[in-house]
Amino acid sequence: MEHYISWLKLKYPNGSTAKNFYTSFKSLVIILADYGFIENVLDDLLPPNPFPNNAQNTKDAEPLTMGEMQRLLSALKSDFIDIYKGTFLGNEAEKMTVLLLITAARSGLNTTPLLEMTRDALTPHPFLPNLKLINTLKRRGKGAQSKTIRQTNLLNEYSSIPLDGVTVFNKALAISKPLVQLASEEMRSYIWLFRSGQRGGANKIAVLTPGTLYVCSKSICERHALYDDKGNRLNVTLSRLRKTMESRLWKLSGGDIIEVSSIMGHSP
Repeated sequence: MEHYISWLKLKYPNGSTAKNFYTSFKSLVIILADYGFIENVLDDLLPPNPFPNNAQNTKDAEPLTMGEMQRLLSALKSDFIDIYKGTFLGNEAEKMTVLLLITAARSGLNTTPLLEMTRDALTPHPFLPNLKLINTLKRRGKGAQSKTIRQTNLLNEYSSIPLDGVTVFNKALAISKPLVQLASEEMRSYIWLFRSGQRGGANKIAVLTPGTLYVCSKSICERHALYDDKGNRLNVTLSRLRKTMESRLWKLSGGDIIEVSSIMGHSP
């Protein structure tokens, strides 16, 4: 264990990667001990805090600036209109990524709850007819969570398609509906389904993962030639979109930490 921890610290000197690997391995050790394969006393075997001050070494996601966000949403709306018209040029994974990124920008949801959102996640708002609730499950912390998203009347003109959460969400449901019966049992409840398109498995049904999302987001930014304010290729992640919403809410609320933490599902 001591050698393994030392090796992790050398291999991953910055960020939380080393701690995440250790935490996963620690869970395995505890289960092996429960089954009787390890006879050591776990308090002696597992050091209490092998990665102190880890939070100080972890670099938090940076929010997108107003200009970066506007350029991104303009590109996503262009793709969304093409998806509606049936003229979208990207692959099936990219199509779902466009819809997911818009949903993320409008809801501020965490990565895992957003990717694992089920097909029955959208429910009516109990009081306001122009709003809907997105219900997700956050494994850590508070469990079930609800997010409010706006619904506008859909007009026939493609240029007037609203970039709101409900319209995009329903489009994702409609696109993936024919794939539900073809998907494996563990995937059928998910929204972000697509045909793999890989050689030898063109009809294989897959679901968006963090890896797929990273590749497709990068491809979208390259296709639209999106750059950040410093002139570098724009890096879009769900963490940055969530951070952008937090930053915007902070400014709009006048620095009300209780209100912002409540909306974003944080403790103050």
